[in-house]
Amino acid sequence: MPLSGGEPSPYFEWEYKGLNSASDTGWRPAPLLLEHLRNNHPDLKVLNLDGRGLGDEAAMPLVRALEENTTVTSLRLGRNQMDEALGALAEILKTNASVTSVDVRQNDMGAGVAASWAALLATNATLTDLNLSSNQIGASAKDLAEALGKNSTLRTLSVEDCGIEDAAAVLLLEALGGSGVEEFRGANNRCLEKAT
Repeated sequence: MPLSGGEPSPYFEWEYKGLNSASDTGWRPAPLLLEHLRNNHPDLKVLNLDGRGLGDEAAMPLVRALEENTTVTSLRLGRNQMDEALGALAEILKTNASVTSVDVRQNDMGAGVAASWAALLATNATLTDLNLSSNQIGASAKDLAEALGKNSTLRTLSVEDCGIEDAAAVLLLEALGGSGVEEFRGANNRCLEKAT
């Protein structure tokens, strides 16, 4: 049931601040989504939380439900407000053998959590597509560069608008040359040096 952010879905409920003890107005995962994740529902191949505005508190139960899940192959988690939940997800995906595509663009991921995604790349042998764009990766791009040397399955990597500066960008580009990555997107970072 890959639905785009904001669409009505049996997997999400709209809550208003103050009503039913909701702390904020917005989308919340419905119990059915957790049930389907935990029970490996065969129709749930794409977990699409894109644009739901979910923070760590709302997302963490979904992330934990992925620990034993073997049916989800694609995670669309972009345009939310997650940081710690993404760190927990990276830990879970280290040994996951079913998820091949992850999009976590435009979240609140900081450099510390970005380092955990590098550790994931160093051990995961299933992931082929990863979009980390519009998160504050910064100097953790050095960790990503090192991890690319240990990863043989990743084919697409996007780190656009991630605050990556020159030194880390050079290491990342050098690592890409020896990796299996076929498509790389890294525009709008903080690289100032121009090659001559």
